[in-house]
Amino acid sequence: MAAVVLAAGLKMVASPILKKLLADTSTYLGVDMASELHDLETTIMPQFELMTEAADKVNHRTKLNNWIQDLKQAFLKAEDLLDDHEYNLLERKAKSGKDPLPPHTSTRSTILKPLHAVSNRLSNLRSNNRKLIRQLNELKAILVKGKGLHDLLCLPAGNAADGLVVKAAVIPQVTSLPPPKVIGRDKDRDNTIDLLTKPVGIESNSATYSGLAIVGAGGMGKSTLAQHVYNDERVKEHFDVRMWVCISRRLDVERHTREIIESVVEGECPRVGNLDPLQCKLRGLLQNSKKFLLVLDDVWFEESGNEMEWEQLLRPLVSEQTGIKVLVTSRSNILPASLYCTKIVPLENMEDAEFLTLFKNHAFSGEEIRDLSRRKKLEEIAEKLANRLGRSPLAAITVGSQLSRKKDITPWKDALKVDNLSDPTRALLWSYDKLDPRLQRCFLYCSLFPKGHSYNIRELVHLWMAEGFVDSGNENKRVEDIGRGCFSEMVSVSFFQPVHERFHTYYVMHDLIHDLAESLSKEHCFRLEDDTMAEIPCTIRHLSVRVGSMIHHKQSICKLHHLRTIICIDPVIDDVSDVFNQILQNSKLRVLYLAAYNSTKLPESIGELKHLRYLNIINTWISEVPRSLCTLYHLQFLKFSYKVESLPDKICNLSKLWYLEGHKRSIHHPYNNALPQIPNIGKLTSLQQLNNFSVQKQKGYELWQLRDMNELGGLLNVTNLENATAKGEALESNLHRKTHLESLHLDWSYMDGINIEGSLHLEILESLMPPPQLRGLTIEGYRSMPNSLGTAAHLASRMYQT
Repeated sequence: MAAVVLAAGLKMVASPILKKLLADTSTYLGVDMASELHDLETTIMPQFELMTEAADKVNHRTKLNNWIQDLKQAFLKAEDLLDDHEYNLLERKAKSGKDPLPPHTSTRSTILKPLHAVSNRLSNLRSNNRKLIRQLNELKAILVKGKGLHDLLCLPAGNAADGLVVKAAVIPQVTSLPPPKVIGRDKDRDNTIDLLTKPVGIESNSATYSGLAIVGAGGMGKSTLAQHVYNDERVKEHFDVRMWVCISRRLDVERHTREIIESVVEGECPRVGNLDPLQCKLRGLLQNSKKFLLVLDDVWFEESGNEMEWEQLLRPLVSEQTGIKVLVTSRSNILPASLYCTKIVPLENMEDAEFLTLFKNHAFSGEEIRDLSRRKKLEEIAEKLANRLGRSPLAAITVGSQLSRKKDITPWKDALKVDNLSDPTRALLWSYDKLDPRLQRCFLYCSLFPKGHSYNIRELVHLWMAEGFVDSGNENKRVEDIGRGCFSEMVSVSFFQPVHERFHTYYVMHDLIHDLAESLSKEHCFRLEDDTMAEIPCTIRHLSVRVGSMIHHKQSICKLHHLRTIICIDPVIDDVSDVFNQILQNSKLRVLYLAAYNSTKLPESIGELKHLRYLNIINTWISEVPRSLCTLYHLQFLKFSYKVESLPDKICNLSKLWYLEGHKRSIHHPYNNALPQIPNIGKLTSLQQLNNFSVQKQKGYELWQLRDMNELGGLLNVTNLENATAKGEALESNLHRKTHLESLHLDWSYMDGINIEGSLHLEILESLMPPPQLRGLTIEGYRSMPNSLGTAAHLASRMYQT
């Protein structure tokens, strides 16, 4: 396990920069380290576990550990210096007024292409570049030392672990997956539903609700059973209102009350900073319901402590109605008295036949095995494996899902050789080891979010992209599509489970899987919570905060010299300016996800975070952003709330910007069609989405601004087309080159008084030439069909004209 943790830590640090160095610095400024980087990627990292075992045997473990720490520090320093160098070049480009680089050419790859010998020598004379060269040479020396250590341990050259690792399958696109099938729990489900729906009288003098607990060991399927009870048609018909909240380890009365409200209204509940109005609101929502169900998932109860807090949480449930039920899942049958759990549903081990069916359901999922002989042999291996999994449903699902990716006899037989697969944690670790390194680092990053967190695919993928965990190695696919594929791959091996709500699907992670992510990422990822007793390790790079005040933890945060990420899970009470002035000064943050409700201005000092890739201020009251925001030349994601009504004019200088989004009250509700208008938006050639572009007659808002924005995808609304002045302007918009677009809306605001036949607007419409792959085309405000659009049968069938 220790070797896996070391390897995980090295991969999290090295991976984001390794490919950049391999691609760009082999001849950059005269430092050639291609061979050393190649050895690290193909020999040392794949054999890392073998290296640690060999080092232990010959008393070289200290030497290996020191080399790992030196390598990490060298990578971090090189990454920051390369980032500074690129920032300076981007700044000069913005100030010179030159057009940005083409969208499919990364800034770094263009900047770092082998330079002419003369320009190299001149560049090397600059002090910043001399510092960078020294660091790259130091990194090269450390890599050489690692190769020597590998040879000292007498390990074979090349990747000896190739036969042991299942290569990542072709990553599928994410689809709306159905809920997982429940096997072997029909009796438990029916018994639980019967206990929840049968008539009851008043259970006590102080409450009119009754509780029921599903109790079992970790990985036995308690939450899965509760989910299927919760979504059963009998339960939906019986209860007027159903609510689901994950407690997970620590009860927080205010936060969990807010989450109960959000479950009722199926939307976000504003933070008010006071429990009383929240509980009054909840009671008001429930007062007209005769029967309602509250599910409290993953309850942990400390007898010595929080009985009064539980009573406080459940107080709004007390009413004159008698059809109120609380369903609890827990590993222990010792529960708060205020839950009134008079009935326990103990989850016992599944029968052998049921367990085998569960395992085979996952192991043989996906592509059908047409070779009957191979199928028969795999069936025999499956029976042996099932007997070794200790009847743990989580182990059966995880191991089975992993094996389903490669239905060959050799990897299945190799699984039989693994020790202690009956321990769910060991089974999960085995499945993690089989993941592609890219998926491993994405998975570990998820430990930043608390247990029970509802993961939104798009939000998580954007964070991975900003951290550099997902790259565009395949030029034929967009980076976000690659990231979504990574998430889909983790769903396919059951590291995430889909939860289907009425309007959207989100994903959850089992708490044992979350424990694995925490244990492997503890050197680099940390969740800071108000009841955190442990000191934050100085090696932490990614930090999430769930505290009342970040300022109270100022000393702990400020000592994190390699901090790359701050994510506010819940709003802090601090003034945003204080956070910037006291905590974020001199930081090298790549990701800043703020949540605070006592500031309306983003401080001018935001401009000092020149390494920043991702800025999210949706869950804030910020309505004004400073001009210094326009100097964040590395910025790829800018997400703000509907309160921001205008953006600085020079925002168009952020040539690396991929997503510019305005949101309502949550990440799920972008309102991009009402984004503030941006002059010269055509400079943002990397932008992936722009719901609305309004043509105006003033400079900077012309139709031709769309000319080079060929990365745009999804829906594009082009409005106020009556302001277009010439046919050439329409041709120059290059709509036909925007091959990622799915829907296009063309809008004339007032056309009734215009003579259609022979008019300029007919020429403009015919010159727009939408891309052929469109799924939908809408023309509004125009009263005729031009020939160039109407003759395309594949478009005519999708066109809606108003």
